[in-house]
Amino acid sequence: MKVTVLGYWGGYPSAGGATAGYLITTDEGNILLDCGSGVMSRLSFYTNVESLSGVILSHLHYDHMADIGILQYAAVGARRTGRMTNKLQIYAPDSPVSAMQDLTGNHSDVYAINPLNKVSLAGAEIEFIPVQHTISCYAVKIKYGGKTFVYSGDTSYCESLIDFAQNADIFLCEATICEGSRHTTGEGHMDAVQAGTIAKKANVKKLVLTHLPHDGDFEFMKKTASEVFGRPAYIPNVVSTFML
Repeated sequence: MKVTVLGYWGGYPSAGGATAGYLITTDEGNILLDCGSGVMSRLSFYTNVESLSGVILSHLHYDHMADIGILQYAAVGARRTGRMTNKLQIYAPDSPVSAMQDLTGNHSDVYAINPLNKVSLAGAEIEFIPVQHTISCYAVKIKYGGKTFVYSGDTSYCESLIDFAQNADIFLCEATICEGSRHTTGEGHMDAVQAGTIAKKANVKKLVLTHLPHDGDFEFMKKTASEVFGRPAYIPNVVSTFML
């Protein structure tokens, strides 16, 4: 399993960058996890819409779903030209209802995430738990080939993430809050120390900080997360790929 970071900014992208978007590649297909602003242009370097086994949206804020409509345009074109026979498979929270309804169309099959049910995509087993954000949001666990990837979604400090991420090979955790930063009010988000604390308690093998503030001190964030975690913490860039 391979994790390619397509975008990692919180709120809005930098010049040439993208907000939340992660491509999970197995031997059996590709899963797009979140589809924020700028993600579609980054995705095109690695794959195309007809090669996606499915799309998972952790929640329906624009920095995690702004490009989903653009991806659906690509699906319409791929279906019209015969490059894609199936509809785009999308899994998302069922609220806000208006945002969920906007995803529907003859180009997509849209399924409401149910934390009681596992999903299978690209040969991987996928689980969800609700986390503590300002709207309905889910953390995501993807298991494939004996390896485990966990993504926090957007959340404040959440004890349930410790069990959910237990012994994960990679834990991709939001760290939006940074001392001195004015990027966020902090509601529904964590800082690097909290991310490192969950990673430590969950005994994950690798911690990657994401959903980053534009005015954040990334070296400080890495340092403080690493001190708590007890291992190096990583900050992604536009070409970050992690092998499991």
